[in-house]
Amino acid sequence: MKLKNPILRICIKKHVFKNLYLRSSMIKNKYLGTFLVFLLTISFITFSLPQTSKAQTSIKTPATVNELQSRLSKIEAKIEKRRKKLGIPGVSLAIVKDGKVIYSKGLGYKNFEKKISVTANTQFAIGSATKAFTGLSVLMSQDEGKLSLDDKPRKYLSYFKINDPKINENIQVRDLLSHSSGLNRTDLGWISGKLNREEIVKLAGIAKPIAGLRKKFLYQNVMFLTAGMIVEKVQNQPWENFISQRIFAPLNMNNTNTSVKQMQKAKDYSFGYIYNSDTKITQKLPFRNIGAIGPAGAINSSANDMAKWLKFILNKGEINGKRLVSEKGFKEWTTPHMKITKNGSVSYGFGWFIQKWKDKKVIQHGGNIDGFNSMVALMPEENLGFVLLTNVSASPLGNELMQVVFSEILDKTNATPLSAQAKKEVGIYSFSQAGFDLEVRIEDRKLVAKVPGQPTYILEKVKGRKYRLSNAPAGFFITFKDAEAFLEQPQGNYTLPKKGKKDKTDTKADNSAKELLGTYESTARKGTTIKIKNIDGKPSLVVGQQPPYPLKKRDDGNFGSPKMPATYYLKVKRDSKNKISGVTMVQPQGEFEFKYIGETEKNVKTKVSVEDLLAKTVTALGGEENMRKISSRIIDFKVDFIHQGVKGYGKLYQKAPNKMSSRVTLTAFSKKIGWIKSVFDGNRGGESFSFRRGEAFTGKRLANVKVASDFYAYLDWKNKIKKAEVVRTVNVGKEKAYLIRVTPKNADNYGLFISTKTFLPIQKISLQVSSTSPQRVRVKELFSDYRKVDGVMIPYKTIISNPGTGDLITYVLKVKHNAKISEKKFRN
Repeated sequence: MKLKNPILRICIKKHVFKNLYLRSSMIKNKYLGTFLVFLLTISFITFSLPQTSKAQTSIKTPATVNELQSRLSKIEAKIEKRRKKLGIPGVSLAIVKDGKVIYSKGLGYKNFEKKISVTANTQFAIGSATKAFTGLSVLMSQDEGKLSLDDKPRKYLSYFKINDPKINENIQVRDLLSHSSGLNRTDLGWISGKLNREEIVKLAGIAKPIAGLRKKFLYQNVMFLTAGMIVEKVQNQPWENFISQRIFAPLNMNNTNTSVKQMQKAKDYSFGYIYNSDTKITQKLPFRNIGAIGPAGAINSSANDMAKWLKFILNKGEINGKRLVSEKGFKEWTTPHMKITKNGSVSYGFGWFIQKWKDKKVIQHGGNIDGFNSMVALMPEENLGFVLLTNVSASPLGNELMQVVFSEILDKTNATPLSAQAKKEVGIYSFSQAGFDLEVRIEDRKLVAKVPGQPTYILEKVKGRKYRLSNAPAGFFITFKDAEAFLEQPQGNYTLPKKGKKDKTDTKADNSAKELLGTYESTARKGTTIKIKNIDGKPSLVVGQQPPYPLKKRDDGNFGSPKMPATYYLKVKRDSKNKISGVTMVQPQGEFEFKYIGETEKNVKTKVSVEDLLAKTVTALGGEENMRKISSRIIDFKVDFIHQGVKGYGKLYQKAPNKMSSRVTLTAFSKKIGWIKSVFDGNRGGESFSFRRGEAFTGKRLANVKVASDFYAYLDWKNKIKKAEVVRTVNVGKEKAYLIRVTPKNADNYGLFISTKTFLPIQKISLQVSSTSPQRVRVKELFSDYRKVDGVMIPYKTIISNPGTGDLITYVLKVKHNAKISEKKFRN
């Protein structure tokens, strides 16, 4: 059963405009004033998954040379404008159409400090765009009969294993290439730079999978390394040699290589940079030698050389009349093998993302590594492709450029001017279910929708006041009315009131829903419950930590909610006496049955005041007198990255009023592989690493660290925050808790969960932000095993969960209070 907050896995807190821009990061956060868990954001080899679209406008190639040049000039102008706005020192772009390079040029600087210009021959690291080369090398080896995609990896690498008997027994070589292994990213081991290839693969075998085989798309660099090592084994030569001799050489890619050392010997190469959006400062980054993980992302190339790669792909695997890969192999290379979206609109092949743009198949892959970002995208049906290489980490430009290049090259000319009615649609629309406002405005004579932290969505008129979001995933439409906008999307539909207009959304619950009040338990997963309870006088469905959904009886006799899409509803089950015996949650992902087990608890006050609740929390933590007696704390701890295979140990230093620092030593196979240090002196702070350049905290991230470092947070909270409210009671595992929504004065909001039984904090959910990336990652911390030390309760076990690293478990070993701590501890 796929029950993970089953109803409303719909989107609401997961971007209803689902931004498919995926990146890797490892993030750790801090428990409010009690226990620090180190702050860390690491840039890995990764990929960018751009927006897709489906539209009815015809595709038409420019008819004349002048028209084509005009369109190419527009592309250049747009990319140059965005390059400057995003703080990218330099880019190199090549576009191929009908077997010819129609554009090839560098913009900006390869050496930002000396203002040396980029050219179309400047080498950049392409990061994970390397994976398509590795996928091809496996298929070429299969053509030669040296391996089969159906083989078990351990046939070639005896030490390969997955820490799950079922997956270990059934995983095949094809699963290495499609991100279907069930393993979360196991990047911490290789990013340390201390492990060889065999050790990296073995470390992944220690990590705990988070899904079954082929059950969930989970981006996995080490599995691509494994695939490359299998090629090495069967071809009896290093992966680097095979790629160079069997792919680069036939394609005449003489300006392409597989190591930093080779790149630095080139006549024309770029430095890598990082841009801080808060300080507007551009910093040069040291080159990262990623030879150990080479098959996942070590290739360096130029726009002109990558244009040859584009031609080869658009020619279906043939070069100068000779095939490098069989027709069958080429088809497998670019065919979907693992769904990313549930409906398969975005899938993964063997080193390619596969999706649609205006009903046309697109294959693409981005890459991101320290100081560099790339995008390779092709539309085979139109014999069109482009490669964008940039010299800054974590750039969204590749995603944005896909829409720009495809539209400018293929769309019809003479766009219809905006009508007077279209101009009236401009305004702010409240999307309360998703927690943000949607802004409609006019840009470049086009009507666009702006969503915080996501690309600009271009609105393309369908008819009347209905528009298609042309560069969003297929199936997204918005229809305007005088006082609201109606958003249609595959996950469900929503009404967005226009600010300044009366919200006509009817959220009044039907009285007939009162008979549903009670607690219901999943028939498939014992202990998992939902509740239907009176909230603000309305019978409402409460699922985990999600907002309540007021219920209303529908015409078909089932129960829905104005705050849920029509495809999500409850069916009622009755016994022979016509009494409620259970409900079935119906949603696009399936139907989930729940058995009625009793009335909703009536004695839990969901509107207890924050003052009373936190007063009880202070008492539970040891009382204000005991807490004030302590002015410093040193904690020895050990850590276990259970989804990484990495362990570690370290020390935490805290000093009133708000100073903190931590140093963690990372280990694998009982040997040290690196360290991480995080500091904050009350005003400034930052982090440093053994394996990458450190970074100072700035902007919102600095504000969040300052809030999280408050030593007496539970005592002085009234003076430090803007607002706090008890939202409701929720289940945290098997324990019931009050959810407090905290709004600091300058930092990001977070949720704090206080046990209704012990009044101790048991969970915190917050956002981790970065000043050098648009990424905002949701981090969950669970606190348990409280023990009293010097009269104050300390959680001896903390589990931190985030998409980048999976779960990190921290165990306290020793606590010492009121020890003298040198001020040097809080400085880098």
